[in-house]
Amino acid sequence: MSYFKYIFSLFLLSSIVLNAQNRDFPTRGSEVINNPKFKSSNSSSGFGRLGVPNRSKVKDVFAKNEEGVDFKPKTQYTNPSEIWTDKLNKKPEDENKGMKEEWAEDMNLGDFVTSSDKMTFICRDHMMFDGDRVQIKVNGQVIVQNLLLENAYKEITIPLEIGFNKIEFIALNQGDAGPNTAELKIIDGSKLLSRNVWNLLTGVKASTVIVKNE
Repeated sequence: MSYFKYIFSLFLLSSIVLNAQNRDFPTRGSEVINNPKFKSSNSSSGFGRLGVPNRSKVKDVFAKNEEGVDFKPKTQYTNPSEIWTDKLNKKPEDENKGMKEEWAEDMNLGDFVTSSDKMTFICRDHMMFDGDRVQIKVNGQVIVQNLLLENAYKEITIPLEIGFNKIEFIALNQGDAGPNTAELKIIDGSKLLSRNVWNLLTGVKASTVIVKNE
């Protein structure tokens, strides 16, 4: 083979390769413009032409079964007022069940004679503070409708009439832990006449009679 034929063969071969490259491998710009759009396959296998799962064919394993779901609102919290409403509506006979019989008896705090115009009563819940309450009457008249017994002493000063003065402390409830418990001191001026503690069921009373001289 002559030198010129060899050069010509190389030139011809280069032209063929260049034409093939231009035809099979487009430039970067034409790759974006001419890139064909892939259509989803109708195959029932669940995969497209490129092996990518079809969203409509593949079951979502994390999806919840909505059948039978109850969308009705559910009560999650208890209204605190309902607790106290139940306590207030509770009947004394229900609250007194299981308590000692002696707590169901009215208690006598003692009878006293004085020349003072008034008498001082100091009372408190000497046990756990649990919401015990009492009502105070003098000769059948309510002078304190609803007294909350706390651990600190509360002082009640009661004017006395000439003659008999009957003073009653009536248990209105038993708090969170029955019975109704209290410590009571009766003071005449600076003199301690009496100190008592009580355990009363709801509706039961502790009373004293103070006679005032003319």
